[in-house]
Amino acid sequence: MKKCIVIGGGFAGLTAAAYLSNSGFKVELLEASPKLGGRAYSFKDSSTGSTIDNGQHIMMGCYYDTLKFIKLIGAEDNFLFQKRLEINFLTSDSKLIELKSFPLPYPFNLLFGLMNFKAISISNRIRFLKLFLKLPFINIEKLKELTVYDWLIKENQNEKIREAFWEILSVGALNTSIKKASALTFAIILKEIFLKGNKSATIILPKYGLSESYCESAASFIRKKNGIINLTEAVERMAISDGKIVEIETSKRKIDDFDFVISSVPFHAIKKIIPQLKYQKNFELSYSAILTVHIWLKENMLKEKFYGLINSPVHWLFNHDDHFTIVVSDANDLIEKTKEEIFEVIYSELEQFIKIKKSDILSYKIIKEKRATFIPSKEILFNRPKSITEFNNLFIAGDWTDTKLPSTIESAVKSGRVAAAQIINSLQ
Repeated sequence: MKKCIVIGGGFAGLTAAAYLSNSGFKVELLEASPKLGGRAYSFKDSSTGSTIDNGQHIMMGCYYDTLKFIKLIGAEDNFLFQKRLEINFLTSDSKLIELKSFPLPYPFNLLFGLMNFKAISISNRIRFLKLFLKLPFINIEKLKELTVYDWLIKENQNEKIREAFWEILSVGALNTSIKKASALTFAIILKEIFLKGNKSATIILPKYGLSESYCESAASFIRKKNGIINLTEAVERMAISDGKIVEIETSKRKIDDFDFVISSVPFHAIKKIIPQLKYQKNFELSYSAILTVHIWLKENMLKEKFYGLINSPVHWLFNHDDHFTIVVSDANDLIEKTKEEIFEVIYSELEQFIKIKKSDILSYKIIKEKRATFIPSKEILFNRPKSITEFNNLFIAGDWTDTKLPSTIESAVKSGRVAAAQIINSLQ
């Protein structure tokens, strides 16, 4: 039985370990922290007793690799699946505007939904719809030198349309300004969401905290397949001989009884473990921050599971009944502020959008993720490293590798599946 060491217990590492163990490999997963999940995990808040996520995550019906992974580990019942697209938006005067598909055959259900999106005028809805109708015929290669902003201007998408829809979608998906993000990457996402059938555009939310929703199921699945998971064991160095990894030194021991290695740690971490990788000489990533603010109120007046906020630095609000969660993407301008300063910014928005008062707030918790995602700029599109490395038994995974996707759960899961497949296929 061949053995693989998987380094890192986030989505990418858990996916790789699950697929390998399911294919009869002996798997040992090493995670430096005391918990699984990487940047997508949950914990119990000590002051309120609520289970909260490190950062709120959503998925979509076009997350094909993620859905296969969830099914593989038996975690499907831990998620809420929309039957058809439905997003509730709030305006600064507390007006609720729905964007939802109609009960019609695809693609008319989406087209009618878009045409009834009352956040923009009828004339702007026509401009809006024209771009969607062009989407199937757009040659995305022609977008590789453009930012999202450049592309939208070229397609006659004015400021009102951008504020009401494109910025919320683009910043949420790419976690960076539309003036920095790659138009090619955004077009790929749009084609996946809107051109692959009705289910592709639907939203999927975890029922529970992220750790309960997928980490526990993944760990249970791997262990049932005789895999081993070691927490609080950091990999510090890899030894190389004759073009392959021959020894892994961790914070606790040295390991040399393996055939393959998959590293699924973040880009900045793998540079420390094995700086010899060639791609690192000409490849660097810039990062965007995400702020997550959990707020407990005396009374939760919100009814829907989540809302988008139009023309606000607060992009999404998620309702968890006992509290709600605010997500600010592309938060580099806020991340260095004090928690008190951040709270004032968030409160001023909530005061407008949902009419709350400070006296309504019982407690809040702010979580900063400074390197939440890499910036998917046009400059790095064709430089991201592939899973295969110059060392014949070392493979890499992570949302930053060459998945052709932005820094999402789907990118991480796809990278883990691809790395596992490389090893499985190499023995056939």
